[in-house]
Amino acid sequence: MKALSFNPASPWQQQFCFKGVKCLIICRGPIRLEVMQVLEELDARYGILLSEKDSITYPQTLAPELRFLTNRHEQVHHIPDYVGSSREERQQCIDKILRLCKHHNYTHLFAGYGFMAEDGDFVRQIEEANICFVGPSAKVIQQAGSKDEAKQLARKLNVSVTPGEDLITARTLLKKAAGKDPSQFLKRLIDQHQLPVPTDWHLNSEIMDQAEQVLQASYKRQIDLFSIEELQAETLICCNEIWAKNPGRRLRFKHIGGGGGKGQRVIQSEAEIEAAVKAVLIESRVISPGDNKTFLIEMNIEDTRHNEVQLLGNGQWCIELGGRDCSLQMHEQKLVELSLTEELLEQTTAEYFEAGKNLQAEVLKQDLIVLREMCKQAQDFGSALGLDNVSTFECIVEEDQHYFMEVNTRIQVEHRVTEMGYRLEFTNPNKPDDNFLVDSLVAAMFLVACYGQMLPKPQRQLRNLSGMEVRINATNQGLQPHAGGVLRSWSIPIEGELRDDQGIGLRNPDTGLFQPYHLAGAYDSNVALSVTWGRTRLENLEQMARVLREMEVRGTDLQLNLSFHYGLLYWMLGVDSMVKPNTRFVESYLALCGKLSLSAKDVDLEFAWQHLSRSIKELGPEALRALERKKTLLLRPLRRLLSMPHLLAGWLAKRQKPRWEIQDQQIQWCQNPIHVLRELYRYLHWEKRSGLPPSEIIWEDDHLLLEEGIQFYTDLGNRLGYPEWDALQKILEKEAPVGFDDELWSDVRAAHAGFQVGLVPLLSIPISLGISSGYFDWGCNEELVPVIPQEFQNTEKIKQYSQALAPPPPSHSNEVRSWTGGTFYACETPSSLPYVEAGQHVEQNDVLGLLEVMKMFNPIRAEFPGTVRQVCVDSFGGTLVSRGQLLFLIEPDHPIVEEDATMLAKYCQEITLSLLAL
Repeated sequence: MKALSFNPASPWQQQFCFKGVKCLIICRGPIRLEVMQVLEELDARYGILLSEKDSITYPQTLAPELRFLTNRHEQVHHIPDYVGSSREERQQCIDKILRLCKHHNYTHLFAGYGFMAEDGDFVRQIEEANICFVGPSAKVIQQAGSKDEAKQLARKLNVSVTPGEDLITARTLLKKAAGKDPSQFLKRLIDQHQLPVPTDWHLNSEIMDQAEQVLQASYKRQIDLFSIEELQAETLICCNEIWAKNPGRRLRFKHIGGGGGKGQRVIQSEAEIEAAVKAVLIESRVISPGDNKTFLIEMNIEDTRHNEVQLLGNGQWCIELGGRDCSLQMHEQKLVELSLTEELLEQTTAEYFEAGKNLQAEVLKQDLIVLREMCKQAQDFGSALGLDNVSTFECIVEEDQHYFMEVNTRIQVEHRVTEMGYRLEFTNPNKPDDNFLVDSLVAAMFLVACYGQMLPKPQRQLRNLSGMEVRINATNQGLQPHAGGVLRSWSIPIEGELRDDQGIGLRNPDTGLFQPYHLAGAYDSNVALSVTWGRTRLENLEQMARVLREMEVRGTDLQLNLSFHYGLLYWMLGVDSMVKPNTRFVESYLALCGKLSLSAKDVDLEFAWQHLSRSIKELGPEALRALERKKTLLLRPLRRLLSMPHLLAGWLAKRQKPRWEIQDQQIQWCQNPIHVLRELYRYLHWEKRSGLPPSEIIWEDDHLLLEEGIQFYTDLGNRLGYPEWDALQKILEKEAPVGFDDELWSDVRAAHAGFQVGLVPLLSIPISLGISSGYFDWGCNEELVPVIPQEFQNTEKIKQYSQALAPPPPSHSNEVRSWTGGTFYACETPSSLPYVEAGQHVEQNDVLGLLEVMKMFNPIRAEFPGTVRQVCVDSFGGTLVSRGQLLFLIEPDHPIVEEDATMLAKYCQEITLSLLAL
């Protein structure tokens, strides 16, 4: 995809030149290589920062983007880390960046989508150093990027916002006035700490605004005017006020500088408030004196979808580029993003009316109204703000209502989704046929940063009706971060896939070989972004399913969420491509996969085969031989399905042509089981292909047998007029039809029996698991809302089932081991006491320590009550641990009784027999 297309014959277009640009790229992740590639295309110079964790801290973690560079000595600048963990360290990073820019004559700076990208103070310092920041200005970030100020502006523009409290820190400060005149109290603080407030600060009639100005001045002095304990106490009061008006509702704490799910917590009781406030501050790295500790308290809208609108402005004009649906998320982090545009909704609405899906069409018609209103409000907001680069207007949608949530004043991870939908067309105001196209939002950012108000307002031009992105993350099957894996090979993108992979896929320029890459977990879990597009949402989903099916990744201790995406896509295709999951859907879907996993673990396929063989033996030696030929043909794909619950969930999903129906908990086959088996091999991408190890394709003898069966039924169909499966079975039960003599018909029936033997009993096992797990109770109603059984909306059940997807490493009954690689902390902060010490008694669920995995802090809890006998990792400042590493020895209060192996085997055999369709 070309980022920007100029006509060399146009003098007007040629003035937009980038040869004078020398940009320092200070971010990492997939965006870094994308920016490098765009700047190469624009003929601009650039350099990058490289942290120790991206180069020397761990083996095989050298940033893969380096293979794209031609002059590493000049283009790479080594630093300890991209952003510090405290205010002081952050400022040291900023000072280092400013020195680098000055010494190497950088004219521009690009910050991507990390925390620094929305740090208004950082951007202000960049601007004061006469360096052009490629992104919104410090003024815009201060007003819109700060979540509290953005909501205040939204209210002035009559944009609907979620109920809650925006000024918790101002409230906390004013509470200390303790009945005294609040203005006098603030004045004493100013005098006492010599706070640099504006001279007219007291002229503002709103006491909350006065308090905010005092707080802003305290941040510059790097002092706190209240304690964290006082903030926690005021938060408790505020939450109780909200609960008094909205009893039973959960509340969300969200730090004003957070993003990507970090710095957020959802609570539903007073008991959770103290810990949640502390967690929000720690995760947002605002625990030091003088850090801005403001966070929003919002009523959590439970049944909500997450929609957002892409904006671009130059300070004079602002244009919206359609929406994105980001509702498929987990732990507040997006997993799948889908384009949401007027053209898509208009076309799909018309198609649904034509197909007789009138109720669904009416729903989409209403969605179009909501989208248009949301986009209008977004553009009005950007215009009122004087938006001078890219931003995203984020909303939550509940039925036909939307609420403004926040503005992200940076490029988003999912910006490619918008690029798949629209391109920008800039036209010479004095010559209508003189225009150029911009296909890249990153290129548009540089265009605006360099030429700003010289640019006329562009028009958006439709590229595709649908675009989507899936985030390929280093997570286990339970979607928990998994650090420590090593990527050893990765297939190149197929036609119809755009992959942003940080350069991991760039081969060694000398050997052409893949370079192993260690996913050490020093940063977030995102490894790559896979993007597809289509003429319809259906075509788009089908293309992404094809991409994931054909994507081949290999490595050591490698866990990625590819099977989750693959299974989920098939579920969506099975119900309706326009299905509208809410932001809690994934946790329920994960629980469904967890229940499938629990059920599948009770199946003994070898026992099933032996039992089936004994049953078939009674039919004679020919039947038994026919069955034995199919052993690996049937058991290999079934073992794969039962060991991969996400793949199982996707295979059970409905297809356009039904394979079976469930009637009164019984399986009725709609297709020939041998065709279903062939589709299973295709679904697993185990078709016959050259150059692959036998473990990843159908075995040769099995392939020949399967093709022989397929050919037999093709030939039979030719003779009989291609009857449906049910009709064909009835024909085969009768006397020879016209065109067959008795001897030939007898051979046909014998061949049919041979090809079918064993298929129904064994293929019924995964389907029966779906029945017993409640899989087929899921669906999509006529309002395009997922139908989720109550069982999978229960918090305790969700937790129970989801845990089955990521069982802990094997351990003895008195051991606590690390469930993944990461950084272990024995205490909450360096100045805190350790959570536990040797000799201390702990109760079940007590916190023993913290495991930081890919920038997320996860508590390690006691699984049973007992006495800590040994702390095996002493770590106050953080120690790297690997998956399965011993952390604690705990003597249980009560002996843990292990299951009897014989009884367990007998139980599994009973379950297996109940699933066999004999």
